[in-house]
Amino acid sequence: MNKKDYIKTMDFLAETIYKLTQSDRDVNIGVGGFTGEGKSCFLTKLFFIYAKYSKLKWDFDMMTWSRKELMGWIDGDKKNKIKQVPEYSSILVDELFMLFYKRNWYDEGQIDSIGTLNMCRDRHLLIGGNIPNFWDLDSAFTSRIRFYVYIPYRGVAWVFEQENNPFSNDVWNRSKNEKTFRKCHKKPYLIPNFLCEIHYDDWTPSQKIKYYNVRNTKRLMAIDVNKDEKVERYKDIKKQRDNLIRMLMNTNKKLKNKDVSEVLGISAEAVRLIKEGLR
Repeated sequence: MNKKDYIKTMDFLAETIYKLTQSDRDVNIGVGGFTGEGKSCFLTKLFFIYAKYSKLKWDFDMMTWSRKELMGWIDGDKKNKIKQVPEYSSILVDELFMLFYKRNWYDEGQIDSIGTLNMCRDRHLLIGGNIPNFWDLDSAFTSRIRFYVYIPYRGVAWVFEQENNPFSNDVWNRSKNEKTFRKCHKKPYLIPNFLCEIHYDDWTPSQKIKYYNVRNTKRLMAIDVNKDEKVERYKDIKKQRDNLIRMLMNTNKKLKNKDVSEVLGISAEAVRLIKEGLR
């Protein structure tokens, strides 16, 4: 096939996604590419066009950097006064690594969030997010991604989809596609997972102002919330550790402070203070 046969419009992708949601499916999109190449621009352009099909207005305030806000939009959160968005809504997560980074696979909030995404198909939501390296995401999250979009340079998007293969344990064929891409002179057109190439325009000046206004406000708020949550998590972990130390030393009276300190990597004096309830 000629390269031109693979070039589709943003309308084509938006309509494809809408048909999927109408057929009782959810759609998650991950957008990768170097910083500054236009990942956020691509998703916002897509969401504006998708809004014509869903008949639900979309604007930059439907972007988030917060896992708490994302989960609230999906399921509602009375405690934090976050309203559930209507069915068939679009949500843009501008920095996915803050929410679903693979090195944080043990994080309780991340585990719960992936569980929510696995069970919210009935909401028929379109959720899209950005990350410089798609493969830095938690594998449990990438398996929930229906379309992986890569931005090689501004104004061009390569769209890939999961392979529907009952004998594959890697729906993205990552290793095979990596070799094929190099053999094909760094062109994606012969990759099994390749769907289409889309060309798109930059934001208008007013759209760019809106994006940065929302980003500079909500991202800073999300960073502060994440810091607070980490402090709370550390307090809980420390409390559990101290309780275990006391229980262990009360159960085995022969244990010395030094023995416990060597195992845990903390000072013997810290163990003594914990044991005596002075810390």
